[in-house]
Amino acid sequence: MRLRRTLTASGSTAALLLAVGCAGNDTGAPEQAEQLQTGERAEKQVTMAEVQQNDSTDSCWTVIENIVYDLTAWVDQHPGGPDRIEQLCGTDGTESFTDQHSGASQPQSRLAEFQIGQLAG
Repeated sequence: MRLRRTLTASGSTAALLLAVGCAGNDTGAPEQAEQLQTGERAEKQVTMAEVQQNDSTDSCWTVIENIVYDLTAWVDQHPGGPDRIEQLCGTDGTESFTDQHSGASQPQSRLAEFQIGQLAG
C-alpha cells in the first residue's frame, strides 16, 4: 500500500510518499514491516556545513528558502540540463531557483519531492 502524505514546512508544501509494508504471520495478524515517522524528513535539521560537503553530482544538496534538498537524482533529469542543477550543489540556491522559477507551481512541487530537512540555525 502506498500512502501519500503532505507536510507543510516553512511555508512550502512537501509531498512525501511513504511505503508501508505489512506481512502476515502464522496467526494471520498483520505485522508492520517498517515503522515510519511521517514528520522525520521535514523536521530534520541540516547545517550549511553539511550542505557544502554535498557539492558534486554524486551528492548534490542545496538550500532553497531555508529548506534543504537532495537533488542528486534530479541532476540528469532536469529539463534545462544538468548544468542548471550542478551550479546549486553545496550552496544556497534560493536566488538562482527563484530567478528561474519564480511563482511557477510545477518546479516548486517537483522540488518538494527532494526535501530532506530544514536549514539549522
